[in-house]
Amino acid sequence: MRNLWSEIGALRVVLLAFTVLLLPTVWLSDMRPEGVGVLFAYIAPTLVILMFFVLLLDALMNRVFMAEQEEAPRQRARRRLRADLLAIALLCLFWGPYYYHLIALYAES
Repeated sequence: MRNLWSEIGALRVVLLAFTVLLLPTVWLSDMRPEGVGVLFAYIAPTLVILMFFVLLLDALMNRVFMAEQEEAPRQRARRRLRADLLAIALLCLFWGPYYYHLIALYAES
């Protein structure tokens, strides 16, 4: 665990952990928006979109900084980039059908 914190960074580990926590909330996103259901019906889908763009920005910045570095720091940046892209792929895999259904629902009407 110590190696993960030093290799990827504490803030990025928290960012990735929060992304992983958002993944299973897709199965509760059809709850009625009353009480705790507001969290799963409105807040979680909004946070997923925000995390998607934050992870894309982090991946882009890793790629930009990777160009100026030597080989050892470039390997660390490449691991960070891959972790971000994996988290983005998981978000798309879990939440993609939910957003596709929303778009299809509004396109019909």
